[in-house]
Amino acid sequence: MLYIVGMGPGNRDYILKKAIEVLNECDVIIGFERLINDLEFINKPQIVMNSLKETLEYINSNGQDKGNLKGKTIALVASGDPTFFGISEYIKKNYPGNIVVIPGLSSFQYLTTKLNKSWSYAFTGSVHARNENFIDKVKQNKLSIWLTDNKNNAAHLCKLLIEHNINCSVIIGEYLSYENERILEGKPEEFINVDFSDMSILVVENEEN
Repeated sequence: MLYIVGMGPGNRDYILKKAIEVLNECDVIIGFERLINDLEFINKPQIVMNSLKETLEYINSNGQDKGNLKGKTIALVASGDPTFFGISEYIKKNYPGNIVVIPGLSSFQYLTTKLNKSWSYAFTGSVHARNENFIDKVKQNKLSIWLTDNKNNAAHLCKLLIEHNINCSVIIGEYLSYENERILEGKPEEFINVDFSDMSILVVENEEN
């Protein structure tokens, strides 16, 4: 059996009880280094994966009654919620075995609750390896919330907002739920020269809608 376990924004306090139960009961835990490093409180074998390709190869070799884990349980840890621009869709398309997904709190949900800001009517999106729809969606929506990456980071997206003359304010959250958490609010021009984590959240409030 393969579990894909949502780890929330990062801090242990925001991992669901069910997720911890699965991690404590599985036979081995796999995931990217940042997530594995947060699991020092789980006493199970843990293996760092360095890419999606490596992750899939491991699962296909050891899951579904194959390899050294025949009849055993693998827990693949994923940041945030695995079904929100997460790893679960990729695994589902490429792994034929049984999968159970354990939800997690998305980092954008953590940020909106921290700000007490409703996202009921917001557009939620991701610029992980893509940004072709970013400006269009910002223009079309009063509020849009974005997952960023190392290329399309918060500073770069702020530059795009300026280049396209978008009248807006932004909120940027990084290292959310960790001790070095930082949440900044202001105009895009205030942040174009700021170094942000590639795991940041960008909230854009379009003041023309």
